[in-house]
Amino acid sequence: MGPLVDSAGVLPVAWLLGKTGAGKTSVVAALTGAARDDVGEGYAPATRKARLYAFPPDAPTLGFLDTRGLDDPAGDDAGEIAYAERRAALILAVVRADDLALGAVLTPLRAARARRPDLPVIVAQTRLHDLYPPGARHLDPYPFDGASGDLDRPGAPPALGRGLLAQRRLFAGLKGAPPRFVPLDFTQPSQGLPPADYGAEALWRALADAAPAMAASLAPDPARGLREKIIFPFAVAAAAAEATPVPVLGGLGATSLQAAMLRAIARRYGLDAGPRLWAEFAAAMGAGFALRYAGRFAARQAAKLAPVLGSAAAAAWSFTTTWGLGEAALAFVRARAAGGDADPAALSAAYATGVAQARDAWRRR
Repeated sequence: MGPLVDSAGVLPVAWLLGKTGAGKTSVVAALTGAARDDVGEGYAPATRKARLYAFPPDAPTLGFLDTRGLDDPAGDDAGEIAYAERRAALILAVVRADDLALGAVLTPLRAARARRPDLPVIVAQTRLHDLYPPGARHLDPYPFDGASGDLDRPGAPPALGRGLLAQRRLFAGLKGAPPRFVPLDFTQPSQGLPPADYGAEALWRALADAAPAMAASLAPDPARGLREKIIFPFAVAAAAAEATPVPVLGGLGATSLQAAMLRAIARRYGLDAGPRLWAEFAAAMGAGFALRYAGRFAARQAAKLAPVLGSAAAAAWSFTTTWGLGEAALAFVRARAAGGDADPAALSAAYATGVAQARDAWRRR
C-alpha cells in the first residue's frame, strides 16, 4: 500500500511504536471506536513489515502505522523505520507499565527525534493492573496527569508509582519537548476491572494537545463504546461483588461500583460528577424507584442466607440492576449535557430497556 492521500495531499499518520503485546490494537480501538477484532483485521501492508490501519475505512482521514517486529533482534527494520519516520505526524509509543527493557522502542524513537525534534510523542503506559496487588481495583476518579506526582498518588499501589517513574526515566534526554505520558488500562469486561477503557479520556486530552488536527479528524462521540467499556464491565464487576455470600458486605460493594459507574458516565460527557448531579438523577428517577431499590437490596441480602442459590440470585439481580441504572444514567446525562432536563418517563424506559438487555445477556452467560 502506498501513502494515504486525499485532494489536499498526504493524510496524517500516527506511528505506533511498541513491542508485541503492549496493547497497540487496544489503543487504536479506543481512539477510533472500532472493535478490537475489526482493528486487527483492518490493517493492510505498507512495507515488508509495516502495516497501516486507515480510518475511517471507507473515506480515510488519517492512518495508524504499526511497525511490527521491533523486538525481534534478528529483524532488519531500517527500511520500515525510515518509512514510518517520514510519514509520522505523531509518535504514539505503547509500552507495558512494568516493562523496563525498552531498547527496541527507545532506539528508533531517539533517532526520529534527533532528526525531527518537533515530532510530538505520546507514551501510553499500559496494563497498569500488572503492578497492582491481588484484588486491587482502579482508582476512581482517574488521578494521573503524566507528571512526577504520579509517583505517589493517594491510594495508588506503591509498586505502580515506582514502575511508572522508572519507566519514564528511560525516555529522558530525547531531543525536543518531553513526551506526554498517559497511564492506561484497557481490559476485557470479563477481567472485572471497570471501566474497560481506564484512562481513555486522558489519552484524548494528550492527543488533542499534541496533535489537534488528528484529534479533530477522529471527532470522538462521548457515548461511543460507552456500553461496552463502562456499563457492561461495571455490571459484571457488581455481579461479582454481589456474589459474596456474606449479607450486606457484597451488596455495599456492588452499590459502590454502581456509583462509580454513574460518575464515569458523567465524566465522559464533561459534567461534574458530584453529589448534586446524582441527587438530581435520583429525584428524576422518582421516590418509587428508590423505595423499590431499597426493598430489593434488603431482599437479596436476605436471600444469601440460602447457600449458593441465594448468592447466585443476588448476583443476577445486581447485574441487571447495574445495567439498567447505566442506561438510565446515560439518558439523564445526555439530556443534561444538551442543556435540558431529563424526562422521568424516558429514564424509566431506558432503565427497563437496560434490565431487559441485561437479563438476555445473563441467560447467555
